[in-house]
Amino acid sequence: MSTIKSTAPRQPARPIRIIATGSYIPAHCVTSQQIDQRTGQAFGTTQQITGIQQRYFAGEETSSQMAAKAAIDALRRADLKACDLDLIVSACAIMEQPIPTQSVLIQQHLGLAGTGTATLDLNATCLSFLSAFDTVSYLVASGRYQRALIVSSEIPSRGLDWNTPEICGNFGDGAAAVIIEQAGETTSAILGAHFETYCEGAQLNELQSGGTGRDIHKDLSHFLDGAVFKMNGPASYKLATKLYPKFLKKSLTLCGCDLNGLDLVIPHQASVEALDRLVRLTRAAPDKVVNIIKDYGNQISVSIPMALHHAIVSGKLHRGDTALLTGTAAGLSLGAMVVRY
Repeated sequence: MSTIKSTAPRQPARPIRIIATGSYIPAHCVTSQQIDQRTGQAFGTTQQITGIQQRYFAGEETSSQMAAKAAIDALRRADLKACDLDLIVSACAIMEQPIPTQSVLIQQHLGLAGTGTATLDLNATCLSFLSAFDTVSYLVASGRYQRALIVSSEIPSRGLDWNTPEICGNFGDGAAAVIIEQAGETTSAILGAHFETYCEGAQLNELQSGGTGRDIHKDLSHFLDGAVFKMNGPASYKLATKLYPKFLKKSLTLCGCDLNGLDLVIPHQASVEALDRLVRLTRAAPDKVVNIIKDYGNQISVSIPMALHHAIVSGKLHRGDTALLTGTAAGLSLGAMVVRY
């Protein structure tokens, strides 16, 4: 365990403990060679462009069903029952349906009908989990809720434009869950968190249909065109690369630590290129940066909690260790949180 080399955190630490994490991966594994075949590219093209070997696509399961399975995995690891939760938070970019909210459907799949367990949805695209963790931690720390489930579940495969193979080969489906409570007598804590958004990137990553922006009754073809994800990858990467170094420095200062005080970096799995750049920027040994993108692809909001789950179950993250959870999201938004696990 490393010692944070700084004075007291600029932000007051929140005594929050991660009880357990869980995950769910769909059964259908899709290799990059299969993506090549579907998009009519030469074999090896997708892996060469994305660096991803495989990802998983959902079958008939819904996003809320996947979320419930990840939650059940976390509950099992914590030796808890669903009725032990008093708040269920769905933190994802692409909900199963607009109304009712996805957290309601998750409550249903967890068998909690009649319990009145509170539910909440929070959407900050790829930073949904991190934003929910930050927000809900205040509610738990204050005693408003005793034990909260935060679960991200995404099925981006159903909104991909298969005419843009350089984009569709980058994403994968899945779900990941985290259960939190007050730290009690332990030293677990959120040492600080910081978020920034730059609307200059608002049009760089878009899924325009599903809200009220495009009227299905007025122009069906226009609505269907907006139902597939569109991304300007190079422009997004350029803007993030410009903003992130200064953002990271400010975030660590607000959290009262520096790079030398981190035991592990748990990033959003945006792309292989982005992860490589993060390693260079943080000057961290590659094995200190959790990197699972080659096997799962970019799982949008799921990628940070999935990487966190892998870090814990693999033994990379130990109790008392300090970890940086960080990433970017459509908007363009940037987020960082330092936790003592």
